[in-house]
Parts: sequence; structure tokens; C-alpha cells
Amino acid sequence: MLKSKARGRVAGRAAAAGVVSAGLLLGLGALGAHADTKTVTYSCSPSAGGAAVTHDFTVTLSAATSAVSGTQYTATLSIQPISTSAFPAPVQIASGATIELQPTVSASALPAGMTAGVSTPSPTGTPLTAAVTAQGTMPPLPTATLTVTPSAGATSVVLTAKDFKISMIAPAGTGTTTTTPTALYNCLIATTGANTAPAVATIAVASPSASPSASASPSASPSASASPSPRGTRTVFETVFASPTPVKTKTKTAQVENTPGGGAATGGGGEAGPDARLFVLTGTALMLAAGAGGLVLRARRRPARQ
Repeated sequence: MLKSKARGRVAGRAAAAGVVSAGLLLGLGALGAHADTKTVTYSCSPSAGGAAVTHDFTVTLSAATSAVSGTQYTATLSIQPISTSAFPAPVQIASGATIELQPTVSASALPAGMTAGVSTPSPTGTPLTAAVTAQGTMPPLPTATLTVTPSAGATSVVLTAKDFKISMIAPAGTGTTTTTPTALYNCLIATTGANTAPAVATIAVASPSASPSASASPSASPSASASPSPRGTRTVFETVFASPTPVKTKTKTAQVENTPGGGAATGGGGEAGPDARLFVLTGTALMLAAGAGGLVLRARRRPARQ
């Protein structure tokens, strides 16, 4: 029993965590959406006098997916009455007249201190092909187009669709001036009820590209070309001696610089020719050979004894 209860608690906590995570993801997605469509309740007061009319409208606010600071971008706003209940015309609208929508859209930029300028659109629809009687159903409202310009340094802009006004421009030939619109309704967001949250659209803003830095790069090239690029150097090492190395020379030393004519008396016989001992040895050898030859010849001549 204890294990089953513990498993049930774990499963319940996991389910709750999943629900919270899904809610956060959906909330973040809606917060960062560049388009928003909501049903909003407005309290519209007729300009001609009378009781205010509370009516639901489908409000669609769309902005560009991205923008650049300091550059205009376009946003559109569509406000259409829900067809489940008639939205009455406060006065008669003649055929050929045009309906004009004058919305109020606020813009707040991030981070704090940044601004975003919003134009005041006054779009006019196409001329009506049929007249609308007083308290008849109001014709469709035209779509408003506005421009937004974020200031430099802004990272995002949040657009909020708030109150709006409806006017009419009478056709020519009816005796009513066609340059000044005739106010029909002044509609404010209701303070009570379920549909009191306005439509909101968020757009990311990027910084402009650094094009001046690219153009400044050529100016830096002359400075680089003025300095010559280093080249490889060749170093030659030469050894220098303090005193020249003495050259060994083979000298021939003579006992006597001037040899006199009597070479034997001066000991210069060694330089005069062969050594005298050679002659002595040669003469001794000849004498021995002669003696041996004489003995041989004498032995041959001696007669044999009987």
C-alpha cells in the first residue's frame, strides 16, 4: 500500500510539472509573437448622443517579423465587429460614403529608455454601394496600416492596440463637406468582463549593419603599403686573426755558407759525392775475390803424385 501511494504521488508531481512547463512555453510563445488576434469587448459611445453600445470585436494586430533600429517598418490592425450580434449605425450612412478607422496603437521599446515612434493612421475604406439606415448594421471597417520607427539601441518593440474611433466621409453632392470626417463612434476597451485584454504584438529589433567600417578599411591600406615589407637578410661571418699565422718553411742549414776548394779539409766530402767507405769495401771485396781465384788456379796446375 505504501509503495502504491508513493508511486501515485510521483506520478501526480510529474503531471503537474508537465502542465506548468506547457503553460510557460505557451506563455512565452504568445509574449514573443509578432501577430496577435483576440476578442476584445469595447464600449462605443455614439458621437450624435445616446447610450453607449457594448460590443465584441475581433482585433488582429500584425507586425513585421524583424526590424532595424532607426528604420521604419509596417504594422497592420484589423478591427471587425463580431457578426453574432449587430453593431448598429448611429446615423444614416448614404450610398457612396466611406468609413474611416482611427485606431490608437501604443509602442514601448526595450531596454528601458528606448523609444519607438508610431504614425497615426486614418485609413479610408472603399465607397459603399448601398445606403445604411440609422440603427442598421454597420458596414465592415477598413484595415489600418501604421509605421513604427524604433530608436537606436532598441532591442524589441511591443505594440498594443487600444481604443479607436469610427468616422464617415460623406459622398460628393450631398451638401456635406467631404474633407472633414463625421464622427460616428468613440470606442474604449471595457473595464469589466472576460475580454478586456488588448491585442499585443512583439517584434525583435536588430542593430544596423556596420557598413561604414567596411568603407573605412581602404583608407587603412595606404599606411600599410607605405612601410616596406621586411625581406630575408643573409649574414656572413668572417674570422679575423690578430696576427697572421706563421707559415712553416723548410730551411736548409749549411755548416759552411761558402765551401772552399779543399773539400776534404773542411768536412764537405759528404756533399761532394759517394762516401769513401763504399770504395774501401769494394776494394776489399775485389782483393778477396782475386785471392780466392788464385788458389783455385794453383790447385788445378799441381801435378798428381804417383
